[in-house]
Amino acid sequence: MEREYIRIKKPAPLPFDTRQLKILDDEFWKKWVFYYLLDFYKNYDSAELRSKIEEEKKKQYPRTEREIAKFIRLKLKANREFGLNFSVKGEETNDENVEGNYDITIHNTYWKNQDFYFECKNLDGGQDLVNKYVCYHKGKNVYDGGVLRYFNGKYAQNSTFGGMIGFILDGDSNNIKTEILKKLNEKFQISPEGDLISTKDNSIKENPFTFDSLHSRQNTEFTIHHLLFDFTLKK
Repeated sequence: MEREYIRIKKPAPLPFDTRQLKILDDEFWKKWVFYYLLDFYKNYDSAELRSKIEEEKKKQYPRTEREIAKFIRLKLKANREFGLNFSVKGEETNDENVEGNYDITIHNTYWKNQDFYFECKNLDGGQDLVNKYVCYHKGKNVYDGGVLRYFNGKYAQNSTFGGMIGFILDGDSNNIKTEILKKLNEKFQISPEGDLISTKDNSIKENPFTFDSLHSRQNTEFTIHHLLFDFTLKK
């Protein structure tokens, strides 16, 4: 099922000379990662994914978020072109039956030993899941949150960027995006770590379901690239 509204364009080709590959900058590699993620979103089989989601919901302790992340990883692995240039896994394991720390990790050997980490979270239009996407706390107790993990010492400590992929299972995507942006403007209790500096809307190929958020981290700046994939029935 091809979704015409998704804007996608192939980046400049990767050079054949490994010496040139080794000097490519982060932005070049990120463009290719975004291309493959957008290609997945544009062409995934909604009936197949919906079936997996419904099966997971029948379990006593459903882990829908994990199953969708696994679905994306397997589809990327099945893409022969992707496999020629990148690998994808749940952190620390290539076994899809074993859960790792990161939901999606994309790697290329020549990318200055960088990995592109993505934390994935379900979204349904409710504030509870928006909080879990960003930072979930009650009173003085900070429980965690996808975005917060980039600033509390857990994720991507040797990188200047990371990713968040929101799985919209219910609700209006525009309203959810607005609520996430509002939540990001709240200071974390570990401020100034994670404080929001600015946002860039429609940041990936001008797709409205994408945006970047720039944050303070360890006296420097850290960028999170957000993709909100709408997996509601209407898609």
